[in-house]
Formats: sequence, structure tokens, C-alpha cells
Amino acid sequence: MLELANSLKLLGDDTRLRILRLIAREPLNVSEITSILGLAQSGISRHLSLLRKAGLVEERREGVWTYYQIPAGLHLDAAAAGADGSDAGSDGVLGTVWDFVRSQLASAEDPFSDLPRLTEVLRQRENFGGGLSEKLLEPGQSWFAWSRALHFLLPALDAIDMGCGDGTISVEISRFARRVVGIDSNPRAIAAARKRAERERRHNVEFKVGRIEALEEPDGSYDLAVFSQSLHHMAQPAFGVTVAQRLLRPGGRLVVVDLAPHQQEWVLARLGHRHLGFTPEQLAEMLTAAGLEQVEQEQVHQRRGEVFRVILATAVKPDARLEPAHGRGGSPAVAAK
Repeated sequence: MLELANSLKLLGDDTRLRILRLIAREPLNVSEITSILGLAQSGISRHLSLLRKAGLVEERREGVWTYYQIPAGLHLDAAAAGADGSDAGSDGVLGTVWDFVRSQLASAEDPFSDLPRLTEVLRQRENFGGGLSEKLLEPGQSWFAWSRALHFLLPALDAIDMGCGDGTISVEISRFARRVVGIDSNPRAIAAARKRAERERRHNVEFKVGRIEALEEPDGSYDLAVFSQSLHHMAQPAFGVTVAQRLLRPGGRLVVVDLAPHQQEWVLARLGHRHLGFTPEQLAEMLTAAGLEQVEQEQVHQRRGEVFRVILATAVKPDARLEPAHGRGGSPAVAAK
């Protein structure tokens, strides 16, 4: 009776049930569980410790990572206990209780959208490493390396990263740009960005706390403006595009990386999104209405299991000096600079 009471008490916690539902689907490490649940890592570790001591969770080492999973023998203990009616001890009681709970969790609602977040975490694991299955990769294969190679291909640019977050993209741009300014309204994000730039010894990037809608940067200050997963955080994204157009020099380019339309409403409260993605038509309309030209778009191929799909857009600020002048015979001529 005591074992049953303890088992029910252990499983009578909402957070522990959320953890168990996740790792019953896929072994996860602490960082992944923390990312999905949005709770403090110390609390997650405490719950995992209780579950591990009770025998509901076991650890599995894979390289530098420790993953948590449901012990395979837990179900065998429960089955043995029910097969002959004998008392299989605390393991059998716990296994029986867990089998019941697992069946209920399979059909339970997901009010915190844990399962879509699990899908996204597993996608990131596949793309960036840290998964259970070690993949044979070509040594040195890295998008960071390719981003650093851009300085061989591009001219020196003055760039602004609008909604820079922790500065990851700003720092990468700084490797091929002459100067980069990162703007974000979150002081903590800007503090992290400055530390990143200092750690990477990038002296040509500057970070400022500010709202995009209220930027006082001089007109025509930049050759490149970037919205990287930041436009959907703005209450008025079209106005943000207008601000970017103002800051661009004639012939300057705006690049937008954002989300295609989706139904994951949990991002509104949990991540501060204001919009559930943009259609190609919406982005094109915003860019055109701001006075930008040469609008191009592309939706990144969606892999199996991905919850979100990325959409890319780019446009150029018109340069009157380069507009064609039609002479005799209608052949275009480029105006002299």
C-alpha cells in the first residue's frame, strides 16, 4: 500500500508528468527539456533526480551528453506483476501505475504546446548535433565557416541588424562588413550580444538598446539592413520595413528571414511573437509599399517533422543614378554616377 501511495504522489505533479510524456517519446537531455518546458534548469534537474531515484527515469550517456529516458524494464515489471497476480514489489507497483499514466498521457491535451516544441528541438538536434545517433559528417562542414567565407565574395558594407537578439547574426555579418550596428529593445539580449562580440574579438560591431520604430539613425546610413526572425515580433511590421528603407542608401539591400504562416499559437505568449508568420504576398506588399524594388522571395524547403517553415525575402532601395535612360532606338543606357 505504501509503495502505491508513494508512486501516486510522485506522479501527481504536473511538471513531472510533462517531463515523462516528453521522454517517453524521445530521450532528451536537460537543456532540451528546459527549452521545451520553459522552466528553470535547476527545477528540471530536481524533478529528474526524483524520478530517477524512484526508477521511473534512467540516464544514458552519449558522448558529452546525458539523456533521460524511461527504463525498458519498467514495462516488463508491470507485465510480470499482472501475469500471475503476485506482488512484484515496488518496481511492479510503479510499473503498473506508470503504464496507466502513460496511456492517459497519450490522449491528454497539450495546453503548453510541449509536443510541437519537442518536434522543433529534435529538428535542431538533427541540424546542429547533440542527438543520440552520431552521424558521419564531412570534417569542417559548418554554416559558420561559409558565413565567414562571404568576406571573399562581398564588398565592404555598413550593415544594421534590426532586432539582433543575442547578436549571433550581427557578429557573423561583422566578419564581411565594414561596420555593423545591432538594435534590440531587450537590454539583457544586448548585454549578451556585447559579450559575444567581445569574446569573438569583433571590434567593428556595435550594439544599442532601442525600439526599431523609434530609431534616430541618420537616413541613408547603411548598405544592408537585416530582419532575422524579428519582424514577427513587431506590432507594425510594415512600419519596421519603412524604417529600414529610410536607413538604406540608394542601391542598398534589405534582407528578411522570417516564418511562413503557421498555427502554433503558443509562440504568442511564450516567445512574444505578434504574428503567426507571413505569406509571400504579405512580405511583398510590405516591401513594395515601403518603396523598395527588385523584390525576391523563397520559402526554404520544409523537412519532415518541422513545425515551422522559413521564408526569405530581399529587396533593393532604388538608386536614381542607375535608372536607365532610353536614347535613340530604345536601348537603355546607365546614367553616370
